[in-house]
Amino acid sequence: MINRARHWLGSAVCTAVVLAAAGCSESGSAANEASAVEETRSVNVVTRVVEPREFVNHLRLVGEVKPVRRVVVSIEATGLVERIEVEKGESVRQNAVLARLDDELLKAAADEAEAAVNASGLTLRNQKRLLEQKALAESVYLDTKYRHDINLARHQQAQTYLSKTIIRAPISGVVDSRSLEVGELAAPGAEFVDLVEIDRVKIVAGVPERHLQHVADGTRATLTFPAYPDLTLEADISYIGTTLDPDSRTVPFEIILDNPAHRLKPEMAVTIRVVKDNIPEAIVIPQDAVIDTDRGRIVFLADQNVARSVPVALGSTSGDQVLVTNGLSVGDSLIVVGHRNLVNGESIQVRNEGM
Repeated sequence: MINRARHWLGSAVCTAVVLAAAGCSESGSAANEASAVEETRSVNVVTRVVEPREFVNHLRLVGEVKPVRRVVVSIEATGLVERIEVEKGESVRQNAVLARLDDELLKAAADEAEAAVNASGLTLRNQKRLLEQKALAESVYLDTKYRHDINLARHQQAQTYLSKTIIRAPISGVVDSRSLEVGELAAPGAEFVDLVEIDRVKIVAGVPERHLQHVADGTRATLTFPAYPDLTLEADISYIGTTLDPDSRTVPFEIILDNPAHRLKPEMAVTIRVVKDNIPEAIVIPQDAVIDTDRGRIVFLADQNVARSVPVALGSTSGDQVLVTNGLSVGDSLIVVGHRNLVNGESIQVRNEGM
């Protein structure tokens, strides 16, 4: 009996040990699973320390290239076009001959007027001697002098008309267009050529009234051209208008540029950048770090291993960066990756390795 009791007691103890061991194993497994669940609830994020930096923001405007001067040369006399001295695209200097009209009739009229002047002049000189000798009435002499003056005026007019048969360039420039050909009949007022001066050009644009504070005479501007991606120029604003356009609500302004190679063409588009904000030490963050909510804009900061939402006030933007005017301080650990689905107080794991 005693042996049986000992055998039964040993079996019971072994069973208890086995059960206890099994229970311990299940308890450890549950703890590991809970720990794994807790770890999976932590969101991996990337952070960046908020540091002061220079913030430069530009006002961007669109303008056009215009010639400094554009002159339409018109015909001032009547006659057939006899010769044309220039072609489209050709550069000419001031007073250069552009064309000649047939001057036969006008030359004859000028010769006739000159003969009338010579005849009346001779009569006038003879009558002057007679007047001095008191052999002629003064009224007769004055009448002759009056007619001589008329002949002089007519001769001058004929000479002027004759000179107009030679068409000259009023300015130095490039022949942009031509309206007449050799053999055509030209009449006073007919347009002949369009001359544009492009050794210098002007950039013409308008600034919205809300940005007038950033644009004034002498303001430095940076110019880029879609036609020439490699070309960037800087120049001062040379003129700003005094009247606001009621339709566009802009004020016109101009920038004068030297253009010796004629690379800039009239009507070419140009992008104008003027410094709007220049803050030496500012808090600037990526725009993507900001989240819009029903209560305003927020960012997330890493507080140890916990995400904290912080409301922020924003200013101007420049590219993908935005100025923060309130809400952040230098040294804050800003979450820049993994923040989109975070909630305030959520556990995080900062993964900045390799960033």
